[in-house]
Amino acid sequence: MLARSYCTLRTIENMNPDDIRRWDANHRAAAAREREELARGRRLTPNEAFDTALALLVLDESLNGNPFNRRDPVSEREDEQVREAWATLRARWPHGR
Repeated sequence: MLARSYCTLRTIENMNPDDIRRWDANHRAAAAREREELARGRRLTPNEAFDTALALLVLDESLNGNPFNRRDPVSEREDEQVREAWATLRARWPHGR
């Protein structure tokens, strides 16, 4: 898990510290809510869990736009790195092989 987090964090370029604080506060609030629900013995049925997941997807789309059409600078940068690496490799080999 640590290695995965490190890989994710090193790709962040212009992160706003307030965004990180807000993200952390939301994460903590969600964890506290989960603990409360578990302490009450309340577990979601499969249908409730599915409906909740769909509601979260709708919320994300309303806040951030269509996930298939939104700009993702990290993916764009990674795609460009792959193209550059591929071009470097191809330049080393004679044409026609």
